[in-house]
Amino acid sequence: GFHLYHKLPSIVPESCLLILVGLLLGGIIFGAEEKSPPVMNSDVFFLYLLPPIVLDAGYFMPTRLFFENFGTIFWYAVVGTLWNAIGIGISLYGICQISAFGLTDITLLQNLLFGSLISAVDPVAVLAVFENIHVNEQLYILVFGESLLNDAITVVLYNLFKSFCQMRTIKVIDIFAGIANFFIVGIGGVLIGILLGFVAAFTTRFTHKIRVIEPLFVFLYSYLSYITAEMFHLSGIMAITACAMTMNKYVEENVSQKSYTTIKYFMKMLSSVSETLIFIFMGVSTVGKNHEWNWAFVSFTLLFCLIWRALG
Repeated sequence: GFHLYHKLPSIVPESCLLILVGLLLGGIIFGAEEKSPPVMNSDVFFLYLLPPIVLDAGYFMPTRLFFENFGTIFWYAVVGTLWNAIGIGISLYGICQISAFGLTDITLLQNLLFGSLISAVDPVAVLAVFENIHVNEQLYILVFGESLLNDAITVVLYNLFKSFCQMRTIKVIDIFAGIANFFIVGIGGVLIGILLGFVAAFTTRFTHKIRVIEPLFVFLYSYLSYITAEMFHLSGIMAITACAMTMNKYVEENVSQKSYTTIKYFMKMLSSVSETLIFIFMGVSTVGKNHEWNWAFVSFTLLFCLIWRALG
């Protein structure tokens, strides 16, 4: 019913409605069984639900416009994300020092960890409005490209602060190593993605007699790039994005029209299913007894998100 009303997506994002559906389901489960609903395992999210979404975004990325505006996109994605994460983290740490809020046990690193997590953006609603008003392509690709790289930067930054939180003492060399690792993880992931993208392009040159397996190779090599990067502690998101963009440019010339149609619609379907499950589980996991609510922390988080993103 959401898509029957054409003006609704520009007013209320689909993700918000899915979260509300999850809240309703979580409330029903909690009321029926009187225990907290099941929550999504992080491994399920990172290994099964996230890759299809990133693959879809990377494969259908307008590559020419992306690389023409890469400098601006990279600046917004890297510097903008760092600005938001660090700004929000430090601001929340200042709030945590006020004893009246009962948050004095939260450290600076924990706030920075949360700041990196909350800095991820979901531009679906904005892009939907852009499509309706037919905004110029450059503005569209800036928002779309920044959101794609933002996800990758956020995950790398989150893992960096998470490793710092697990250290008993942090030395200066650890900070420099973390900064170096920030770039190594991203660049390494891109190189793995490009390599496997070219392997996929080379493989599909010899499938003209067995067209039925062409879509399989596209999904196989893209997921392999993600798993390989994660196995070497590199950025799986950057890997699958680079692999998808490489395959879009070179594999498309080798596969048949039927295979391309299959790849397109199956990729869109997987991405849509993954996004739906993620947002519904977000709503479901909100209901239950395994949370400790602090309205001051929630309110100031929303406030600082608006302030730091506006300043950035």
